[in-house]
Amino acid sequence: MASLIELADRLWTGKDSTDEPEHHPFTDIDAIEEITAGVGFYKGFVNLTVLRSEEGVVLIDTGSFLPAQHERSFAGVRRYAAEPVHTAIYTHGHVDHAYGLPPFLREAESKGWERPRVIGHEAVAPRMQRYVETEGYNSIINSRQFGGRIPWPTDPLPPTLAYSERLDLRIGEHELRLVHARGETDDHTWVFLPATRVLCTGDLFIWAAPNAGNPQKVQRFAIEWATALRRMAALEPEFLLPGHGLPVMGAARVREALLDTAEYLESLYTQTLAAMNEGATIYEILEHVQPPAELAAKPYLKPVYDEPDFIVRNVYRCLGGWYSGVPSELKPAPRGRQARELATLAGGVRRLLARAQECVEDGHLAMACHLVDWAADAEPESKEVHKLRAEVYGRRVAAEPSTMSRGIFAAAARDSNQRSGTT
Repeated sequence: MASLIELADRLWTGKDSTDEPEHHPFTDIDAIEEITAGVGFYKGFVNLTVLRSEEGVVLIDTGSFLPAQHERSFAGVRRYAAEPVHTAIYTHGHVDHAYGLPPFLREAESKGWERPRVIGHEAVAPRMQRYVETEGYNSIINSRQFGGRIPWPTDPLPPTLAYSERLDLRIGEHELRLVHARGETDDHTWVFLPATRVLCTGDLFIWAAPNAGNPQKVQRFAIEWATALRRMAALEPEFLLPGHGLPVMGAARVREALLDTAEYLESLYTQTLAAMNEGATIYEILEHVQPPAELAAKPYLKPVYDEPDFIVRNVYRCLGGWYSGVPSELKPAPRGRQARELATLAGGVRRLLARAQECVEDGHLAMACHLVDWAADAEPESKEVHKLRAEVYGRRVAAEPSTMSRGIFAAAARDSNQRSGTT
């Protein structure tokens, strides 16, 4: 296999693309390489940065809560550094970044080593507590997003040292600057190593359109995210080690990646804000707001995980609340009642299904989805309805670019397959 640096260069130059499943930012390559002296980079589903120092190993992010994944990342780290873990730093409290310490803790206990110090922003612990409280909801949406039943963890390891805005550390020969930013989360930390010019962004850069709109998760902060990216770029880093995806090497490329991502977010934010100030509804805004074409074409800004429409919705929610601007949606009739009225106007549910089939054949999958959902709301027990609904959403999955859309649409197809008796 090519080195991680070679793979990154192929993506940057367009020889490969994140559109391809084997090059998706979340692909688990299970490889670790030294990026510069004393700095290792592990590429898995989620990435870890490993610093070797006179005082022991420093981990920037710790891996996933899923045992199979964090055992792999643990083994990957140990292929590069065998010393005790001195400090673990959470870039944020998401379960794929801040829940991977168990194998390191078991190792420390078995060898009589001191448990590592754990550092994160002061908002990480409240996030972890909220995750405990919302275990059921998060299990449902995680399973929907990634497929299959994925239990949610209820045993977090919160930071033993929390900071507010900035924390400067020296661990062995490494100086580390930890800086708080609101972006994908409210508890994000990016880490800069001045001596080696290494920047660890966490999920503020992931080789994809920023995850600033996730439709199933809490508020994201697009404009603050852009500000953080510009602040990072001003430090002139030479190595960018992201939370997902591959390293970016060289000061010019790092600067381009950071500033392009900032501009992408700023454009969506300012366009949405301007339309809101003119009284546009969310639906009108979604029809017209798009990222600049030259940025959307960048190899590291493809919508392979999140999508620009979702970012626009999140900006709208942040600035204006949940009201869509359509009066009938303020206090709507129940979905089932609406669907039965539509079916009556259409001449029956079978007319809705027939029209849905026509839309599929004409390539209008979004409209076909509306029609089969109305049919399912009107006659929720109909196997005939759910058979077509499963087919429509199955086709929709194949046509979608992003992990989020595919996950939600695939869950709809699975649900209707079960209801139709197909599976």
